Amino acid sequence: MPEFRVPNVIPVNDHVWLLDDNHDATCYVVAGTKLAAVIDTSLGMSNIRAVAEALTPLPLICINTHGHNDHIGGNWAFEKAYMNLEDMPLAEETFSQPELQAAMKQFGIRFPPFENVTDGQVFDLGGLELEVICFPGHTPGEIVLLDRKDRILFAGDGLVQHLWLQLEESLPVAKQIESMERLLPLRDQFDIILHGHCQAPCGAELFDTMLAALKDLAAGNTADDIDYEWYGRISKAHPFQPEDRRIVYKDQSLD
Repeated sequence: MPEFRVPNVIPVNDHVWLLDDNHDATCYVVAGTKLAAVIDTSLGMSNIRAVAEALTPLPLICINTHGHNDHIGGNWAFEKAYMNLEDMPLAEETFSQPELQAAMKQFGIRFPPFENVTDGQVFDLGGLELEVICFPGHTPGEIVLLDRKDRILFAGDGLVQHLWLQLEESLPVAKQIESMERLLPLRDQFDIILHGHCQAPCGAELFDTMLAALKDLAAGNTADDIDYEWYGRISKAHPFQPEDRRIVYKDQSLD
């Protein structure tokens, strides 16, 4: 087997841990009294399951917020993973990459099947529940997970400082706004957002400022928008405050 890199483990509280994998992606371990959930598994260069097992002796379940490679890459360490199957085409695209196919053959690893999750589904970890909320925008199958006990929203890439809506699979800005407005009735139930690319907990005001910025973008207020480079490509980005925050979009996403 390869030599795995080890994520930086940051306790959020006594039963929730943030796993920062080389600043490439962020995963989470959430422990109840009978089960623990691993939320996302990064790129596959870290054995996220082994890290989780060092944090808790509880049986583990794996939940993916969406189907991008930096969120499902470490699924190989699990027997099953939960994901909204709207993102199955993205997962299949990841698994079919020649480099990954070669690594699977070389190291004898395989990726487990996915089991679909649905809006409103609840994972009972024992004394703590994670509620699935479908959140299409960044990808068609994006979900967020609400932990009412700890007042935490696990947001994958659906709520992040640089929201990417410019990808081929991303949905229009209007759809992202619709997803956020569906979440508005629950806004008073979380104070912290733990997303897929943070190295520390993020305040829930990210939700408020992002929704306002999305509406501003949808209204056509793009005079101050900037070029945004990603993987050698250039898209437009709508800046918003505070801090270095961007909504990256494709022109047709404003339709």
